[in-house]
Amino acid sequence: MDALTQARDRLFNELSYDLAEPGVLNADPWTINSLLQKSIRRGEVEVAQNAALTFLSQRGTAIWRRLMIVAFEDVGAASPDAVTTVVAASADSSWRKRAGGDALIAVHLARLLVQAPKSRSAEHLITASNQHPSCKPERKEVSIGSIADNLATVADRSASLTRRALAACCVSGVGPIREKSQGSDFPGLLETFRAVGVPDDLVSATGIATSKVRDPITVMVPLLWLAAKDDPAPQIISPDLPRTLVVGGVPLYSLDKHTRIGREAIRNLVKYNHEIRECLSRYVAPAQRNYAAYMAAFYTDAAPLARKFIWKGADELEAAGIETDLLKVGVSRDGIAPLLQVFRENVDHLNKIRAHTFCKQREFFDVATVLMTDGEGRA
Repeated sequence: MDALTQARDRLFNELSYDLAEPGVLNADPWTINSLLQKSIRRGEVEVAQNAALTFLSQRGTAIWRRLMIVAFEDVGAASPDAVTTVVAASADSSWRKRAGGDALIAVHLARLLVQAPKSRSAEHLITASNQHPSCKPERKEVSIGSIADNLATVADRSASLTRRALAACCVSGVGPIREKSQGSDFPGLLETFRAVGVPDDLVSATGIATSKVRDPITVMVPLLWLAAKDDPAPQIISPDLPRTLVVGGVPLYSLDKHTRIGREAIRNLVKYNHEIRECLSRYVAPAQRNYAAYMAAFYTDAAPLARKFIWKGADELEAAGIETDLLKVGVSRDGIAPLLQVFRENVDHLNKIRAHTFCKQREFFDVATVLMTDGEGRA
């Protein structure tokens, strides 16, 4: 019996214990897409299951690709078992039908991802390696290397993690490659992962997910599993999460840079908040200030994780990923910390503006009532 079949069997045995009764939310597909991922990051079971059921009702089978991406982007090396289970169930429609149907499996996978420890290291690694200025020499060298050279780099534990990530991206054959690549060998990449000790079930899940979602973030996770394995004492911590407002069952942290309502609210925050506007004017050119604000707001309350997996090197990788994202939207290096700090200090103001914008767009709530609730308030 192969590893993915075993994962499906384990999932089937757990299905009867899923006692949640999720319901469909009244929100647009972009908000639901965002909410599914952000609620998983924050560890909110009921919200994530509601979002999963709503996503399924709005976009059908697209949910399986979305759940696989979330598994690799937000869980990854923190829980290879959860990643493997999500891929095993998401990739087999006939098994889902036999096991009770798409709705049951979707809400169960949402709960599984919520309860798993989290790591966004895959996102930080691919962002930093592909775009951070300091990695430019590595990008150039890897891009002109042969397939054999790049596979050797993936296997080389003495090479930097960013260099190995770039080599894996090149030979994976998926995703944008900025410099000219010498070709791909995805089966060879998977065999290289196996040869250096990555568990077979994670390698198999990586292979299936990469072919399904066509996103190179999937091939980051085996490398990160190896990096975390080198830490003799990895930890799972529970950071304090930013407060939020909940309107119509929708937590407003879902209204981030990936939604129209979220972008409008962030622009209004810049317009009406003197501290944020002053910080942006100090560190960002006028044409890029809205983009900088979108990114700073994202890292304020859309990116934080509940039950965060920490391993030696994770904090440095996270800092590199955040720096890369803010540099590319025009924030000067010395402005990154002040901008993030001023957004953290004004998250309540952001949520009130989000509530106003959301209610105005929906035309079904008394905005004043929403704004009178505290940070845990529900309207």
